[in-house]
Amino acid sequence: MNIQTINTAIQAGNFDKAVKVSTNILNLFTQNPNAKELESISEGEVLFRRGYAYFKLQEFQKALADYNLSIQKAENPNAYSERGVLYFTVGKLSEALVNMNIALELEPENPYRYSSRAYIRAAAGMNVLAMQDYRKAIELDPTDAIAHNNLGLLEEKVGYQEKANKSFEKADRLREEQSKEDKMLSKKTDTEISPKEEKEAQSKAKKEETSASNPISNQEQNQPSEDSPKTYQSAFKQMFSSKKAFGDALKKAREVYFKK
Repeated sequence: MNIQTINTAIQAGNFDKAVKVSTNILNLFTQNPNAKELESISEGEVLFRRGYAYFKLQEFQKALADYNLSIQKAENPNAYSERGVLYFTVGKLSEALVNMNIALELEPENPYRYSSRAYIRAAAGMNVLAMQDYRKAIELDPTDAIAHNNLGLLEEKVGYQEKANKSFEKADRLREEQSKEDKMLSKKTDTEISPKEEKEAQSKAKKEETSASNPISNQEQNQPSEDSPKTYQSAFKQMFSSKKAFGDALKKAREVYFKK
């Protein structure tokens, strides 16, 4: 029994199994909290996952109870966010906003926190505040096409057509760039290396070795690169312009999160 077993069940859509495995682990925490099997397991994370499984089974009271307990164990911004989604699902917009606010306070530099709150603010008719949140999300992540698009939708709604058009244009450009990248990534990988490719790589490597001895010519080549792994946050940064898109974004985020 471990976290990955729960994640696998969730990924497979077997939420009953996820509940069962989670419950078994939680029972062990109660009966023998010092058990060796629990050394690398967080009780709060198990509660969070069982809460999500209950949510998918539409057992909302049980889901809420687990989210509450998970937060008591440790302040997890994702648990607050998911509890906000739960409240939003059952029509409690005020409670949803409170939880999104807390998630944002815990992670103020994560753009998707602003995007998620923006969506709920828009649903509550708080268009000006929602636009402010989307602008902040874009400030933190200028490449988020959906945030640009959703900002445009709100700008159009309140009569700022010129601004809306610019937001839509930006969103379209970003989508086109993302589409090109997706096509490249979806192509079948060629596992063979041709003699020509090997020779070119060797030649390039020799040139780099030569330039490495010259700190001036090599200065620009040694800039650090950012290649952080995908997380729940990075998957969830893109938000939504409809309830269906909201659900799709959540699904994508959770799929990544529950692979951990």
